[in-house]
Amino acid sequence: MTRSAVPNLVYFGRAICGDLQQAERREWWLANGLGAYAAGTIAGSLTRRYHGLLIAPVDPPLGRRLVWAKADAELVEGDEHWPLFTNRWAGGAISPAGHTHIESFHLDGMIPVWVFAIGLIRIEARIWLEPNANTSHIGWCLLPGPEPPSRPLSLHVRLIVNERDHHSQTRVEDIDPRLEAEGEGLRVEHRNFALTLRPCRGAITPARQWIENFDLPAERERGLFDRDNHLQIAEARLELAPGEWAGIVGSLEPNPSSDLHAAFQRRQRWQQNVLDQAAANCRRWQRRPIGSRSWC
Repeated sequence: MTRSAVPNLVYFGRAICGDLQQAERREWWLANGLGAYAAGTIAGSLTRRYHGLLIAPVDPPLGRRLVWAKADAELVEGDEHWPLFTNRWAGGAISPAGHTHIESFHLDGMIPVWVFAIGLIRIEARIWLEPNANTSHIGWCLLPGPEPPSRPLSLHVRLIVNERDHHSQTRVEDIDPRLEAEGEGLRVEHRNFALTLRPCRGAITPARQWIENFDLPAERERGLFDRDNHLQIAEARLELAPGEWAGIVGSLEPNPSSDLHAAFQRRQRWQQNVLDQAAANCRRWQRRPIGSRSWC
C-alpha cells in the first residue's frame, strides 16, 4: 500500500482510541469539492445526525441528504469473529465495542486511517472521498505480520443506508428503496437518488432490515432529538490478503469503478497537488513587495 509523503500531524494511540468517551470526542471530516461530505468519530460510532459515509447534495447545490450511513465490518477467522466498529444504543448500551481493538488512528494527509490489532493480526482501514465526484471509498488492508494467518481471513460488512435531509432523523419504514443486483454489487434506487455499491475482493448480497434506536449524544448536548434509525440493505463478504485492498465503493455517479488501489492513488495525487499549490502561493506571498496588495 502506497502511503503519502505528508507527515502525520494527527496521531492517537490506544490510550485515546480505547477510551470511548475520548474516542467519540475526536471526529474526522472529509469533503469532495461538490458539497458532499463524510464524517464520523474515531471510535466508529455515530454521535451526530451528520455522521455518515456519504452525505451528498442530491439537489445541488443544496439538498444534502444522508445516503450511505455505515459499513459495519467484522473480522472473520473460521468460527471466530471480532467487530471493527462500535454502536451506541438508546438506553446507554455500547454493543459491539470494536473501538477496543483500535491500536492507533492518524491522518495520512487528509485521509483518516485506523489500525486494528487482534492478536498478531493487524488491519488498516481508510475512508476517502473521490475528488469532484459523489463517491465514497472504504477500504481494509491486512498488514503483513511476523507469520501468515493459520486460516483464511475475511470481512463480513453490513451496509447501512438512509435517505433523509442531513438536519433531520428517520422513522422506521420512512424509506423503502428498490434493490437491484449489478454483478457482484448492488444498486439502491430511491425517489431522490440511485446509490451504487460495488465490492473490491468480494461480493454483496441483499439483506434488508431496519436497525433502530441509534443514540446520538452530541445531539442531546445540543438540546435536540437524540435518536435515529437506519436501514441495512445488504451484507458484503470480502476476502483479505496481505498488502491488498478489500472494501466497498458507494457512489451516486454512473458506473463507478471498484478498483480501490487506483482510487487511492488518484486521491493521493489530488492531495499532493493541493499541497503543491498552497506552497506555491505561499512563496508568491513571501516574494511580493512590501505594501503590495497583489499576490503577483
